Amino acid sequence: MRPILFHIPGLDTPIYAYGVMLGLAFIAGWYLTFYFTSREGLPYKAVTWSLVLTIVFALVGARIAHIISNATWDQIRLHGLLQVIFASRCEGLVAYGGFIGGALASAVYCKLRKIDYWSLVDCGAPGIALGLGMTRIGCFMAGCCHGVPTNGPLGMVFPDGSQAARVFPDPSASLAHPHSLAVYPTQIFESVLGLFILFPLSLWILRRRKFTGQAFLTLVALYSIGRFSLEMIRGDDDRGMVFDLFSTSQFIALCLLPVVIGLFIYRWKTAPAPPEPLSKEEVEKSLIQQGIIKASEAKYGKKR
Repeated sequence: MRPILFHIPGLDTPIYAYGVMLGLAFIAGWYLTFYFTSREGLPYKAVTWSLVLTIVFALVGARIAHIISNATWDQIRLHGLLQVIFASRCEGLVAYGGFIGGALASAVYCKLRKIDYWSLVDCGAPGIALGLGMTRIGCFMAGCCHGVPTNGPLGMVFPDGSQAARVFPDPSASLAHPHSLAVYPTQIFESVLGLFILFPLSLWILRRRKFTGQAFLTLVALYSIGRFSLEMIRGDDDRGMVFDLFSTSQFIALCLLPVVIGLFIYRWKTAPAPPEPLSKEEVEKSLIQQGIIKASEAKYGKKR
């Protein structure tokens, strides 16, 4: 576990592991989404702006969701709302807030530009799952989003300075080497969920879907179930509680799941079939027509 990867020479500015993994997740999701939207025939520039808005509002939504769950009005009055939202460190982000903020921003933009929103989010589903898995690795390195203590073989000890060591300090540890009790590495569990279950499943459904929106809605439904289950063994103290029964994420999952199931059934009955994916030559021709690449740069249109 290494919350700070390194410091920028001469500036003593820390580069946090979570921020690096979050940035890599956005980059990987960006290029993966473009690969599928190009084959779907969606306009390149419109997709670019949609992804930019999605990333910006995902970060804002994730931060606002954390503030709603944890911040007090005294903090907001003391520091100001904008300063609380735009904290200097990449911390205090709620995944569900990011998903909802990004999805809503993309939906509004697609509505204004008359772009097929459901095709776009289907193309983004594998990137979302991949990004989820990568980001949770950053959480593991930072020692946040940890589980409750366990005596089982899956327990892991987090070092001094991590959130796990603050919430569940090991009283038997020496003063020279303080650390946490053995806790469930729920960050790794969620990373496995994203990288090895949701990511390949999204790819599989995207290639075989019967209607637009199928890949995205399946991803959201399965993530909601997985996240609700993992929250049962989460032990970090900044998740927020609703009615003293559910964590914030569990409550969102409970509200979101019936909506997603309803949308799935509705689109299954009424939504159009997805378009046939374009070939590499057709993708290249489309990018030339949009002015994204020049004809001289074409690879597949040339005779070999």
